[in-house]
Amino acid sequence: MAELDFQRASVLLFDPVHVNIRTTRYALNEIGFKSIEACSTIEDFQRHLRENSWDLIVAECSPTKADIFMLVRMIRRGEATPNPYAVIALTSWTRDGGHVRKAIESGADDVIVRPFSTQFAEDRIKTMVRDRKCFVVTSDYVGPDRRSGDRQTSDDPRVDVPNTLQAKVDGDEEALREAYQSIREAKKTIEAERIRRLAMRVVISAELQFDAKAGPPQDLDPADLMKSARELRDQLEQAGRMEAVQIAEALLDHARNFRNPDERTVKNFRIAKDLAIGVYAAFADGESIEKAEDEIAKTVKALRKRLSSEAPRSSVDDLPTLKAASM
Repeated sequence: MAELDFQRASVLLFDPVHVNIRTTRYALNEIGFKSIEACSTIEDFQRHLRENSWDLIVAECSPTKADIFMLVRMIRRGEATPNPYAVIALTSWTRDGGHVRKAIESGADDVIVRPFSTQFAEDRIKTMVRDRKCFVVTSDYVGPDRRSGDRQTSDDPRVDVPNTLQAKVDGDEEALREAYQSIREAKKTIEAERIRRLAMRVVISAELQFDAKAGPPQDLDPADLMKSARELRDQLEQAGRMEAVQIAEALLDHARNFRNPDERTVKNFRIAKDLAIGVYAAFADGESIEKAEDEIAKTVKALRKRLSSEAPRSSVDDLPTLKAASM
């Protein structure tokens, strides 16, 4: 294996504790990184994200006032920086399993628990260079696909995202040009799949209420339904698809009605389903989400089985629950 040259790679380092910045910068320098921009405030971090395209982002995620997990999700959705597919390593002094899980679920490539040795950090970074996982897209997650075994099917959309860090440390100019050119295409692919998933999430939430063949109606979380409709509208606005945005606005207005239990009728749930289908059709130039009828039916059946047994989620990549349907 050829020796990796980290000198050309650009690194954005965030940590609110200055001594941590010095320690992490030293480790990165020892590994071979030379182009490192460090910041200790979330405002500077966000500004540097907006203004540059980074190859590696290293950010401390121990609990602070700054919601690093939300920012990572924004990065992966293409809302915070020109390169949403930069390798992201989160560091943390917190070893709590729940906190580490949240870090992983945000879409980061890896979580490195402090204190760590330079050799340990180098090994983890090399893994992210050589063995980076393809990305998977759901309604609320964009990031490395960590599923395995029977939780991973051939029908699941997986995206081989550009890795500018790998191209730079390999010194491969052609691969680097291809990576930069592929960023826009990957954005479009992930954007389209997330819109489809959000629309399907609304459809499935509605069908759980009126699909008598699959069992009795399930408890509805109107806030989650509105959240899905709102994110669908926002994603369409970001995509500049204003004709679909208008239908998404109607869906969001209709979803607000479900805060009133008296409005949770079969008729209104069918309207919500039809509006979600219409949103996707407007976005996809007439292509209907109904072609995914088998996928929707299977998901509804799996959800009902899970809800009836009250089985907890074991992973962000598991089948969704009604409240957080990861479609």
